[in-house]
Amino acid sequence: MGKRKMLGTLAVAITIVVLIIVAALLRIDNWSRDFAENSAAIEADYPDPVAMLDSRLQRWVADKSRWDIQSKTESDGTIEYKITRTTALFRFVDDIEVKLVPDDSGTNTRMHASSQSRVGKGDLGQNPRNLAELVNGLRVPHE
Repeated sequence: MGKRKMLGTLAVAITIVVLIIVAALLRIDNWSRDFAENSAAIEADYPDPVAMLDSRLQRWVADKSRWDIQSKTESDGTIEYKITRTTALFRFVDDIEVKLVPDDSGTNTRMHASSQSRVGKGDLGQNPRNLAELVNGLRVPHE
């Protein structure tokens, strides 16, 4: 009975590991990029002044359980954030830098953002997903 129970437990453990690996592989969008890169960057334009987008960013991050603002600096109308995002399964931490820059009129904002994994050679697409989540989250007002 003991050997049969041990084999059953081993089979369950192997099944769980295989399911985790398959779930991770299904999330890979770009096989050539996601195993070799551990950073990503993006620019996005918003039809809002920096102050409004700044407020929206703070509320959006506060609503996200795995996102955390580490620092904020302001200089000449430009606001820079250092943010971390922790992955759900293995608790890996990614560093995200966001820079909000006003246009000449002050009515629109360009966001420069980058996401960098602290661990590993490839990010399995997590950094582009971080930035897509950020860009999409800021497009919807969270008033």
